Amino acid sequence: MSTFRKILKYVVRNWVWFVISIVAMFISTYINVYIPQLSGRVIKNILEIRDFSLLVSLVIQILALTGVLAVFSLIQRYANGYFSQKVVFDVRNDAFKSIQRQSFGFFDKMQIGQLMSRVTTDVNRIRGFMGWQLGMLFSSIFLLIGVVASMISINMELSLISFSILSILFLSYSIFGKKIRPIIHKAREHYGDLTSALWENITGIRVVRSFAQEKYEMEKFQKPNRRYYEMMMQAVRLRAIFTPIGSLIIGFSLALILWYGGIQIINEQFTIDMLFVFISYVFMLIRPIIMLGFIWTGYQRMLAAADRVFEIIDAVPEVKDKPNAVRLPSIRGHVVFEDVSFRYNKDKMVLKNINLEAKPGETVALLGPTGSGKSTVIRLIPRFYDVTSGRILIDGYDVRDVKIRDLRRHIGIVSQETFLFNMTVKENIAFGKPDASMDEIIRVAKIAKAHDFIMRLPNGYDTMVGERGVTLSGGQQQRIAIARALLMDPKILIMDDSTSSVDVDTEYEIQQALSALLKDRTAFIVTQRISTIRNADKIVVLSDGRIVEEGDHESLMAKRGMYYRLYQTLYEAQKEALGLGTIKPTVQRPRIRSCNPGEEER
Repeated sequence: MSTFRKILKYVVRNWVWFVISIVAMFISTYINVYIPQLSGRVIKNILEIRDFSLLVSLVIQILALTGVLAVFSLIQRYANGYFSQKVVFDVRNDAFKSIQRQSFGFFDKMQIGQLMSRVTTDVNRIRGFMGWQLGMLFSSIFLLIGVVASMISINMELSLISFSILSILFLSYSIFGKKIRPIIHKAREHYGDLTSALWENITGIRVVRSFAQEKYEMEKFQKPNRRYYEMMMQAVRLRAIFTPIGSLIIGFSLALILWYGGIQIINEQFTIDMLFVFISYVFMLIRPIIMLGFIWTGYQRMLAAADRVFEIIDAVPEVKDKPNAVRLPSIRGHVVFEDVSFRYNKDKMVLKNINLEAKPGETVALLGPTGSGKSTVIRLIPRFYDVTSGRILIDGYDVRDVKIRDLRRHIGIVSQETFLFNMTVKENIAFGKPDASMDEIIRVAKIAKAHDFIMRLPNGYDTMVGERGVTLSGGQQQRIAIARALLMDPKILIMDDSTSSVDVDTEYEIQQALSALLKDRTAFIVTQRISTIRNADKIVVLSDGRIVEEGDHESLMAKRGMYYRLYQTLYEAQKEALGLGTIKPTVQRPRIRSCNPGEEER
C-alpha cells in the first residue's frame, strides 16, 4: 500500500470534520470569487453611471459578504484544525502502540534518537500538511476553477495569455518539489542521527565528564550536525533559485496583460472596469498556482516524513502471538530447554544445542566468561527473542504456543541495567501491578531490604526518584527493582546480576530474605557473587554458547574443570570483602592461567 493511501485511512476515519471544513471552504471561495465582480460594478458606477445610491448599495453588499466570508473562514479553520490534530493524534498513537509491541530485535537495530525523531518531528510534519496545506489544496482547486471560469467569461484572449505564462510558474514549482523531496528525506535521517547523539551524550554526561571526553563528544556530535547542515543548505540553495524565478514569471505575466489589455481598451474592445476585474482575478489566480507549488513541495516533504513514521507503524514484531496461541494457566515453574540454538540476526550462533532443565522451586545459577551466552539464555525464557532452533517448555507448554502476555505475567525479571521511571518510589514498585495495596508494596520492599532507606527519603514512598532513578544510588535502584519483580508474585524469577550494585552485607540480607521466597519458585540467576553461586541448587557453566559443566557446587569443585577455576578467581577477588581466609581445596589445585582464568587447560 502506498504511503498516501495509508494516510488516507486516517482521513477517512475523521471524515466528518474534514467534510465540514471542505463545505465551509467552498462557500468562502465562492464569496471570494464574487467580490471582484461587485468591485468592478463599483468602478463602472464611478466612471459611467455615477449613481450614489447604487454605490452605497454595492459597498454594503461587499461589507456584508466580507462578514459572511469571515464566519465561514472561522468555521473552516476550526474544523480543519480539529481534523488535522485528530489525524495526528491517531498516527502518533499507532506509532507508539507499534513501538510497544515490537520485540527486542527491533530496538537492537533502531536508534532511540531515530524513534524519537519519527514520533515527534516527522509526525508534526504530517500535521503541518493536514492542518494547513491539505486545506489550502482544496481551497486552491476551488479558487482555480472559479477564477478560470470567470476570466474566460470576461476575455478569452487575455485568459489564454495568462494561462500560458502561469502554467510555466506551476511547472517550475513542480520541478522544485521533485528535487527537494529526496533532500528532505535524507535530512530527516541525519536529524534522527543528531537526536541519537544528543540523547546518548545527555544520558551519559556523568561518564563523559568523569573521563574528560567533552572534546571527543563534541567532535562526535559535529558529524551528524554537519551532515544535517549540509542537506538543509542544499534545500536553501534550491529555494534561493526557484523563488526569484517565480517572481520573474509573475511580473512578466502582469506586464503582458496590462499591455494587451491596454491596447484593447484604446481600440474600445475592452473596458477599464473589466480590466480591473480581470487583473484582480489574475492576482487571485497567482495565489493558488503558487500555493499548489508549495503544497506539492509540502506534500513531498510530508511523504518523506510519513515514510519514516509508517516504517514504525508497519513494522512486524519478530516475536508475536500465534493466531492459535493458548492461555497459560497457573504454572509450577518447570522449565526445560530442548536442544536450543540461537543467533542474533545473521550473526554466528550465540547458543548451541542447549539442553537444560530447571525443576519447580529450583534455583539455577548461570556462570561463564563474558560473551558465553548467559544473558541470552534468560532472555529466551520470557520470549524477548525466539529460539533459532529447538524449543523451550514451561510446564510442558512451548513458550511460542502461549500468549506472550500470559507468559510474562508468570515471570519476574530484575535486570543488571536497572531502569526506574520518573515517578514515585511507590509507583515504580507497583509498575507491574498498579492496583497493589500499600501493604503489598511495603511487604515486598522489606523483602528486598528497601523499606528502611525508603522511609528515610524526604517523602517516603511518595518521593519522586527522578529521571532513570538519578536521585538514588545504584544499590537502592536495584533493591526497588527487586521489589517490583517480587510484587508480581511470579512462579519464575530471573535475576541478571541484580545484586551487583549492593554491598556484601546488603546482598547477604537480600539473599536471606529471598531464600524463603524462592522456596516455591524457579529462579535463574546470572551472578558473579560466590555466595549466590554456592547456594544455588544447580550451577550451569557456559562457554562459547555451550553448556560445558552442570551440577552443584561440591560436585563441580571436585571435577577441577572450568567452574573450579572460575570459582577460584571469583573467590580471590571477593574473599577480602567477605572476610574469609584463603580457600583450602580438598583436591590439588590446577595451574591457573592469569591471562584467561576461564580457559580450559590444554
